[in-house]
Amino acid sequence: MKTVVLGFDALDFRYLDRFSDSLPHITALRERGVEAPLESTHPPWTGSAWPSLYTGTDPSYHGVYGFFDHDGYPNDASLVSRSSVDQPAIWDYLSNEGIPSIVTNVPITHPADPIEGVLIPGYLASEDEPGHPEGIRNELGEDLGEEYTIYSRHEISSDPDEKFEGYMNLIDQRRRATLSLLENREWELAFCQVQKTDAVFHNFDDEERFRGIYEQADRFVGDVLDAVDEETNVVLCSDHGIGPITGHTIYVNEILREHGYVVASDDNGNAQPTLNTEKSSLLNEETSSDRTMLEQALLECQRIAERLGVEPNDVYSVAERLGLEETLARYTPSSLLSAASQTVEWRSSKAYCSSGTRMGVRVNLAGREPNGQVQPSEYEAVREEIIEILSTLETPDGEPAFEFVCRREELYDGPHLETVPDVLFLPTEMNHTVSPTLYGRRFGPSDNHDHKRDGAFVGAGPEFQESAPDKLSITDVAPITMSLLGQPVPSVMTGTVPEGMVRGPIGRADYDEAVYARAAEPTVEDSDVTDRLEDLGYL
Repeated sequence: MKTVVLGFDALDFRYLDRFSDSLPHITALRERGVEAPLESTHPPWTGSAWPSLYTGTDPSYHGVYGFFDHDGYPNDASLVSRSSVDQPAIWDYLSNEGIPSIVTNVPITHPADPIEGVLIPGYLASEDEPGHPEGIRNELGEDLGEEYTIYSRHEISSDPDEKFEGYMNLIDQRRRATLSLLENREWELAFCQVQKTDAVFHNFDDEERFRGIYEQADRFVGDVLDAVDEETNVVLCSDHGIGPITGHTIYVNEILREHGYVVASDDNGNAQPTLNTEKSSLLNEETSSDRTMLEQALLECQRIAERLGVEPNDVYSVAERLGLEETLARYTPSSLLSAASQTVEWRSSKAYCSSGTRMGVRVNLAGREPNGQVQPSEYEAVREEIIEILSTLETPDGEPAFEFVCRREELYDGPHLETVPDVLFLPTEMNHTVSPTLYGRRFGPSDNHDHKRDGAFVGAGPEFQESAPDKLSITDVAPITMSLLGQPVPSVMTGTVPEGMVRGPIGRADYDEAVYARAAEPTVEDSDVTDRLEDLGYL
């Protein structure tokens, strides 16, 4: 039975409900189908969540815990690719059975594998990633009357109107490309993803911009529904949710430094790569040297302050006393905020939070890390103390900072458990931001939009029954999709098909070894890549 999966990054029921009056197609799909909150991975970030969604396994089974592999220390991290994901995707199993798929724009699918059908990768692929089969992007471009692009034409523009226009145009191109492929290619599964439903929240604070992107997504859904017949199953899903953050920024490494676990350094060589610094080379563009007038003024103030012996951190402290720290954090360029902090000396520290998005603490364990500082005999005691420190941490409002703090094996049990931080935590109600920087303070302001744990799942079509559980796991999407296609669920998938949700018998099977990650490693250098994905919010 043909099945279309439409993945919208960060799609959230709170905005589907809020904008329902201008989303006729999604609203109608919800009314005739089944829906449930879709609980993301821990942590609920794009890099680990989409591989979990398309493989049906959690990060401890597929091995990707974020956009960077951390073999060794954070400043040696490398960007992940499809070869980092150690499980077959839905379309790999189908290819083994000779069943064709159309896969477009799904993150962490580069370089493109030669599947049965079409695969054009999404985020983290370089803009010139050719896709599969050979020539598919040229062919698609001819049909569209313009070059098919992985990123928007104004991806790193500092002009908000220009950037937003690029987002809208890119979703429209995704729509037209999907319609073209559905019409001109053989397929049983079509898995098409849109990223800008996430990026708009990271780069704007404007309800009408949010609504505009959702309306553009609704047009995409409506045209796809018109292009397929009533016998086609349709899944609408997201990798996580999104919403306002009104709590605090928690400087976890500052807290660990207070307890003797983190050693600080002034050496910028310890700085880890981020998506912010990887951006321009994925776009195949030179990093822009243009700065806003505000940035230029602030940088000049920084230079004057340095000549007077005033440290950036002193300026931040004064702003805090005057009640202006939130304004400073919002408008100061990231380069200045970074200058106001020290970096973590990873190799000399006993334990550290490598990045805010990993939502955990890594123990610098002897025999595992190259310069391990904690002996194996001390490991459990160190973890226990860190759990105690973070579990009892309260925000300036007197509320618990974390919803939970636990050992990693309480959440995960797969063969790639070593990729997971040793201690895991979740900010209370996901209403706080976590930062690894050292500002000489435990907490700072946070007033933005960021990821929430629950995304959205909507399913409609002849193979869906009328019931759905109160909540689904992101790892359930792949098993559900296999069942909708009339295929047994691969035994290795850790997700399930809830009883009564899909018609017909649901079985498990051991597939012949599905071949995947067959393409060559990507050639983009990590040091060139990070300046370009700032709009994902992974700073």
